[in-house]
Amino acid sequence: SGRYKLAAIKEGFYSNSLFDFIVEEGQTYEVKIKLLSQKGRWNAEYCFMIGGIEVKSLEREVIPEEMTTVRRIESGEIEHLQADNLGDVLTLIPGIEKSKQLGLASRQSIGIRKIGSGDLDVTGLQTFGTTIIVDGNEINNDAVITAMTASETGGIDMRMIPADNISSVEVISGIPSVEYGNFADGVIKVETKSNTIRKRLRARYNPDTKGANFSSGHKLGDGMLDYHANYAFSERDKRKTGDEYHRFYFNAGYKIDDEKKPFNYSFNGSYTRTLDDEKPTDIYQMQSWNHGFLSTGTFRWNYKAGKNVKYDGTMNLDLNRKDIYKSKYVPDQIDTVFGYIGEMREEGKEWDATFKMKREKTRKNEHGHTLKNMLGIDLNYQVNTGSGFHLDSIYNYYGAYSTQRSYRFDDYPGFFKLAIYGETNRSWKHNGKSYELMTGLRYDAVNVKGFDFAAKAPHFSILDAPQGQFLSPRLASRVQIAKNFYWRTGVGRSIKAVSMAQLYRKPAYVKTPTDSGWVEISYNQENRQLKSYYSDKAESSLDWKPTDYLGMSLTAYYTQNTNQPTGVSYPVGYETNPDTITSLTWSRYENVSNEKNSGLEFSLQTKRIYNLKFVFTATYRTVLNSKARRIYATRYDTSWQELWYPAADRWQEKIILGQQTSYINQRLGVWITVDLQYIPYDTRKNIYHSKSKIAEIDGHNVEYFQGMSYWYDAELYKYGQRWIINARISKSLGLNSELSFYVNNLLDDRGWWQDPYYGSIRAMNAPIYFGLELSVQW
Repeated sequence: SGRYKLAAIKEGFYSNSLFDFIVEEGQTYEVKIKLLSQKGRWNAEYCFMIGGIEVKSLEREVIPEEMTTVRRIESGEIEHLQADNLGDVLTLIPGIEKSKQLGLASRQSIGIRKIGSGDLDVTGLQTFGTTIIVDGNEINNDAVITAMTASETGGIDMRMIPADNISSVEVISGIPSVEYGNFADGVIKVETKSNTIRKRLRARYNPDTKGANFSSGHKLGDGMLDYHANYAFSERDKRKTGDEYHRFYFNAGYKIDDEKKPFNYSFNGSYTRTLDDEKPTDIYQMQSWNHGFLSTGTFRWNYKAGKNVKYDGTMNLDLNRKDIYKSKYVPDQIDTVFGYIGEMREEGKEWDATFKMKREKTRKNEHGHTLKNMLGIDLNYQVNTGSGFHLDSIYNYYGAYSTQRSYRFDDYPGFFKLAIYGETNRSWKHNGKSYELMTGLRYDAVNVKGFDFAAKAPHFSILDAPQGQFLSPRLASRVQIAKNFYWRTGVGRSIKAVSMAQLYRKPAYVKTPTDSGWVEISYNQENRQLKSYYSDKAESSLDWKPTDYLGMSLTAYYTQNTNQPTGVSYPVGYETNPDTITSLTWSRYENVSNEKNSGLEFSLQTKRIYNLKFVFTATYRTVLNSKARRIYATRYDTSWQELWYPAADRWQEKIILGQQTSYINQRLGVWITVDLQYIPYDTRKNIYHSKSKIAEIDGHNVEYFQGMSYWYDAELYKYGQRWIINARISKSLGLNSELSFYVNNLLDDRGWWQDPYYGSIRAMNAPIYFGLELSVQW
């Protein structure tokens, strides 16, 4: 311990060797510095800066301290990675493949504890169940009413969330508090930078993405004003002129956070504009552009009603402006033998308004028993407005005989969701061991239309909510078995609302011949009784810290998603004759899909020992997708096939091993990290339940199931083994600047894989790839 004095200094921003702080004119400050004990080490540093990158040399505990499984990523790790967007940031999570290029080249979505097929990303429902919350504002695709730029069942494009403004990321894959809803797979919490920020300019370059970011923050009145501007540019295919992606981002916030005041609040607003262009340089004359924007506004407040009681609230208003165009050559002959250029356009607005409030009361007794009670309510309203989706009914973008037509967003009603929840957290000690217990219950009503009191067994309802009313109980615990040895368990349920595109699927138009000519008939593809789906989770973990420098964790988990929405096709004329045989079909979403996920997650990590830190992770995942539906066969062989046959299941299994070594030296101002990832096992298999026959293919007898496109569709696919090594270094150039450089796939191992049946060759890893970033602050 000791004292030192700052005297005769001007108002401004100052940095000492341990932390940054602000000095205001006419104020006196008492500065307390606590050096964390590190036995056997001469250097008791807490944190330091490499240029503008904050490096924590004494990091979080080597084993989890929460009841549920949470992965945290700090701003220093994000900047050291040179991440461009949230999708890049999440590659730091164990179990996420590191074989992709960083940047803006392609759409980025995430599915927590999901498996991509081979080198392909997770898509569709695998990403729809992950909720992303930015500064308390939930961002999702529930309000999407069309599928021009994304799947009707897909998650948001994370390229819209720049990484430069991110302060921290939490990925909750376990059983979270009942405060969190509208998810099936997990929750990603993002906190952006705020309060006092030194002026900082960052410039980034890699072969795909170039960008720059400026941040600053200063005192304004009783609070702090911060603002951030970001621009990024990607030229995806250098052979095509105009194949570009531009992102413009601006964020500003104002925050009052005074411990002496009972009421504090913050405002935050962001604007993200994309210019995603593709010029027609190929023989199909494909052209597209997306000139929409996303704007968000958030007001957060907290009020201390007493010593042990506080209230927290959040209000959000988001606007997703749609302005999308696509065109291509269509070979159908209408009035010429050369075909035509088909066009489509989408113009509209997605509105999303949210109000959240919770009350927390904490009590402690003289025995160290802590009791924390929480009550909360969430209200959310989403609606689409605008002229909507435009198609030429004659020169149709999808072909002259397409069933799709134009429709207006204004014709669809809004979507209101209500949630009420309560939770109790207890922590106590008994016989020198600690115990923690969380119990909670959440009520969700999806698409509330009004009141509807009903108490007829087995259902009980208060509201008229066509998309469902659900109770979600959750329980989690953390028990100390021995010194530095803990057992964590959790079970619970969560609800994921359906999207408006699934609920209000646009009609299909089919032309049929009559005696007097062709007649166009409209088929309603809406399913206004489609229900939200639910996810049941269970996990159990063992955490052991044999020494202060070493920790190990082993987690086993199981998740079952039930009644997921999936498209089901019906033949034209099904209403009058279900056995109609025709090639003309229409479809709607129904609750017929189920998914089972299970796996093991192991981690071993050290604290920094003489500037070095080691982390080893092993992840095993298995996923089984099944559909409780039958598929209509537009053409079938009556000798052995069925008109309606059962859908196939899809099974996947993967093992991912990872090792990270990082070296930090304050004296040299350097941070070096090497990531190694090895995938020894990666398989998938389609499991058919339909009728089959024995067919001779190339002199061999094979079992051929109805619904197969090729004879090998039922075979076990093994994607082989593959390695990848990524390295990055950050070096200070002075007190206020640093240079970062990375090389991904250092050995340029493409992980070539040859399809054993089709013969095609595919690269499972991106080629060797580098990036450079320079940052200056003042």
